[in-house]
Amino acid sequence: MITDEVIKEIYKKFSKPERDESELNLDFFVDLLKEQHDIRVIDNEIVIGKLEEFNPFRRFLKRSLTAVLEFDKVVAFVFRNHILFLGKDEDTIRVHIKPSPKKSFFGRLFGKK
Repeated sequence: MITDEVIKEIYKKFSKPERDESELNLDFFVDLLKEQHDIRVIDNEIVIGKLEEFNPFRRFLKRSLTAVLEFDKVVAFVFRNHILFLGKDEDTIRVHIKPSPKKSFFGRLFGKK
């Protein structure tokens, strides 16, 4: 099960994009998820065909990925500010948006962190 602590650790550990695209092992994960999500790689972007055309998570650039992680029931596509969890056995998609850091009282008052 993916808990809030696991998600925090993912954001902490994978905060920068992977330099070498082959480290992401995209071909393996696209083949794994192809049946359930109609996912495919087109040039420099990944398209999830099961989502509607105007869905903001339908297309994303390969260079914006920081990691691709496999769990028991899902594969996580990790970005700097969000994570897409795609089901391996179902066509479920879950999105986690990274919460913005809380500002102090003076930060809110003067517009600084």
